[in-house]
Amino acid sequence: MSRLTCALGPDSAGTLLHRFIESADSRLDVAVYEAGPSYGWLFPRAVERGVRTRLLLDGHGGANQGCFEELRAARQRGVVVPCRVSRHEGLREAHWKLIVADADCLAVGTGNLIERDAPADRRGLLPPAAPPLVGTREWWAFVDGAPTLAAAARSRITAAWREASPPPPVWAIEGAGEAPPVGAPHPSVAPLEVEVSPRSLHLATDARAVLSAVEAMLGGSPRRCLVIVPYMHTWAHQVRPLLERLAELRAGGADVRVLLGTTPAGGDVANFRDRGVPARVMDPSRCTTGHAKGLVTEHSTLVMSSNWSAGGLGSSLEAALRIDNPAATAYYADAFERDWAVADDAWSGRG
Repeated sequence: MSRLTCALGPDSAGTLLHRFIESADSRLDVAVYEAGPSYGWLFPRAVERGVRTRLLLDGHGGANQGCFEELRAARQRGVVVPCRVSRHEGLREAHWKLIVADADCLAVGTGNLIERDAPADRRGLLPPAAPPLVGTREWWAFVDGAPTLAAAARSRITAAWREASPPPPVWAIEGAGEAPPVGAPHPSVAPLEVEVSPRSLHLATDARAVLSAVEAMLGGSPRRCLVIVPYMHTWAHQVRPLLERLAELRAGGADVRVLLGTTPAGGDVANFRDRGVPARVMDPSRCTTGHAKGLVTEHSTLVMSSNWSAGGLGSSLEAALRIDNPAATAYYADAFERDWAVADDAWSGRG
């Protein structure tokens, strides 16, 4: 059996991420879109412990620049962290959030290794002992005792590593957009730990495989389809059929709802409304800004890095874990319901 830990951010995911990285004994492979200075110091520490470490980032500056400054400072004292960046090719980004530790542990989630997405309790406490943390809403899944999944994830990271390049000596200056405010959700929810069969866990490690996983969960006749994403580009050719399928399921009596992290554009609003798909937007004044990406049906949950966009479901490096377990499904469904209850209707201000 494998041990699965389900966690929400900002409640506990960041604290568990710190624990996960610091618990690596022999190997650590980190493939994320962004890692900031609040996590950058963990990788030199792993190398100092004798852990064989690789850090694979997306090829943009931003928070990654701060992480690389941490690595450069470590190099000056003789601690070298192998680090590469994936080059952009069209819509293809290294957008995954995938970490593999030792021979049988992995973590798949929705947020970056930055303070905003993954704050950690300074004393390492978890709810209810830890005070509420401020950050974006995220979903994470940690698996211990899954050597086959860990090997598959590490193999995919190795393939991307071979195509990546060393970080540039100077990052290009990038204008940062204004980030929406974040809050501390109430209640702050503890992680859930359950024993699961390895056969109940299914890993996808590229955008098209994530799309196939979404399509499979929407196939058949699910009576519940709860979708949480920061945004949905309803005009993208990868997304349009998914929205049509959600509308079909809704018309057939299924509980279909979409919870967004940001207010959708006018055309996207019209597409939701015209197809009768209920959509709400998370409100940071009553909860926090949504950045989670997931799908819950009656019996399964998909935790994914993919946005519902052309890149996220078509060309980027992404990761997703499908979990076929009733306790885990109930955990994420309950999280969705709490956030839905304090969200705004996507087109009329309050729902």
